[in-house]
Order: sequence, then structure tokens, then C-alpha cells
Amino acid sequence: MQVWQDKAYLFLGTRSLHVFDLVTELWSTLKTTIQRGTTWPYDLSSALTSFNTAVLDDKLYVFGGEDGNDPLGQNIFMALDLSANKWEHLSGSSEHVPQSFQPNLRSLQCMWAAPKQRKIYILYGSANRTQARYKHAAGAAECDYTYDDFWSWHVDDKKWERERLRGSYPSPRTEAASVFSHATGRAVVYGGYHGNMTTLETKMTIQDTMYEFAFYGDTFIYDPGANIWQHVLVRGFPSYRAMSTIVSDPDTGKIYLFGGYTNPDFVPAKYFSSRAYNDIWTLKLNLPGGHWNPDDLTRDVRAEKMGPWMRCFTCGNCGINWKKCAGACGGKICQRGGWKEHKEKHGCRKL
Repeated sequence: MQVWQDKAYLFLGTRSLHVFDLVTELWSTLKTTIQRGTTWPYDLSSALTSFNTAVLDDKLYVFGGEDGNDPLGQNIFMALDLSANKWEHLSGSSEHVPQSFQPNLRSLQCMWAAPKQRKIYILYGSANRTQARYKHAAGAAECDYTYDDFWSWHVDDKKWERERLRGSYPSPRTEAASVFSHATGRAVVYGGYHGNMTTLETKMTIQDTMYEFAFYGDTFIYDPGANIWQHVLVRGFPSYRAMSTIVSDPDTGKIYLFGGYTNPDFVPAKYFSSRAYNDIWTLKLNLPGGHWNPDDLTRDVRAEKMGPWMRCFTCGNCGINWKKCAGACGGKICQRGGWKEHKEKHGCRKL
């Protein structure tokens, strides 16, 4: 879903879009057309999922995704003129043909638009080879393929270019959250998942655990002007997760992260199927427009949440099952030895 001129546009793979008016708070349906002589490239028998969208000027761009017939994904790239309500098929298809000068079939990639550079960026993503195996389709394998490439679409020249990854860039992943911050002029990428990245969990008292996958909890920013990636080092961060939503408020410039999920083996949870999140986080960057506050450096690090781990307020060590304070603070980590300091610092009282 993307916002343009006080309206949110929801695309599901058909020519009719769902539109939510942010002023009147009412839903409506927008019927669109496509350029004469062009066939609608998506399969209308099933919904399109796992695609990405971006808005630049008055156009809505759509890339990739999956439908019932394409388990590996697609590299269909479309643009909707929101002023004329007309689609243009820019490139790509759902055919299993290797490509050298444009992104290959994929889904769940990162995507954002950089207005100053007039480019649409595509980062990583994956091909669902396990699903292709179940359907006895082309490209099948025992594990999904995670891409390691970075592409840009030149809006004015209408051509693809493979970008070089420079700086401290994120490792290959899919299902990551991404957004372009107009206030800082940077793209932000958080978290994600890799289905074939071996992860070793080292434990002190019991046998180590080996996972054949990985969830990420790291943050990266990309400067399209300098073509440089930076790894953002933070004292506290949201838990390891994928499929979260990240947005940049166009009025305030603040960056918000919401939701996501993780595997209950990777991060302990009450349920065995998956662990879903409903928390909201704000990212502050030490950049112009990043809402950075120098006072944040003086905050007590023992009160910062380290992903799925909680800190002992007394010693600052991390653990999964630390006891929480049962007082008025509503759950700040507080061992008995740190109760006096915690009470003074946070104004907590016994209930």
C-alpha cells in the first residue's frame, strides 16, 4: 500500500485498485486501463502476493511477487500513472528465462524510490524453490534461493542498472523491511530472513543448537548520492524478525517500525507455530532530519531492550527468562539487588 495526495492505494494484481481516502476515511474502487496493444501480465485467477511497491512523482511502481502459477516469483515491472489511471508494462515477465541485464524472478525483495536520483531500487529477495518442488515446476530445489544483487531503474532513461554494493552493506536476505526517508535522504533496511543461512546458538549449560536458517535484527542505511551503505550501531533494537513494516512520516520525518514475525525456535515464544509481533519502534539517526537527541547517549544502557533478550538492571547482563519488576513501572527489568536504584530512577513503587 502506498500513499499519494491524501489517498492510500492498495494493489492486488488486478486492474481495479482499492483506495482509502485519508481525509474522509472512506474506501472506494479505482478502475484503471493499460496501454493499447499491451496484455495484462498478471494471472487473474489468483491474488498477487509478496510484491513490492513505490511511488515517485505521480506514478505507482510495482515489482515482483507470486501468484498461484509462479512459485519462483516474477520480475514483472509495472507503472501506474495515478493522474491518468493508466498502466505501463516497463519490463519483465513470469517466464523462466535467465536474465543478465535486469533482475531475475523473485519475491519479497526490498524496494524504494529516490526522488533526487530519479531511480527505483530493488535489493535482494528470494525465489521460492521449495514451493516449486512441491508443484513439480521448473527451478525446484530443496531450499529457497536468496538473491545477493542490487538493482536500480532509471525512471527517465527507462533502463535497469546493476548497482555495486559498497560500504557496510547488509548480507543477502529476504522479507526485510525497507523505506526511503526523505528527511535524511537515506534508505533504511531492517531485519529479514535467510532460508539457507546456518546459525549456531551457543549455550552455556546444554548442547549447542544449529539452525538451517537465520532471522536478522540489524539496521542499515543507504546513501543513493554517494552509493554507500552504513551499518547502524544501536544500544537497543527490536527483536530478530522478518516481514515487518517500516514507514517514514512525510510530515515529521520520523521512521516507525511495526510488527513482523520470527520462528519460535530462533526466539522463544509461547506458541509453536510462529511468534508474531505487534510492537512499534522509532528509529533515530545521527543525521540531519534524523530526530537525533544527544541526551539519548546518557540513558542508562541497562534499561535498553536487546532484541529478544532482557537486561538485568543490576549488572546489565542479558537473558531470556530474567524476572521482571512487578511494580508500577509495568515490567522494567529489576532484580532485587537493583530495586532501590530502579525505584529512584524510574519512580517505581510496589503495588
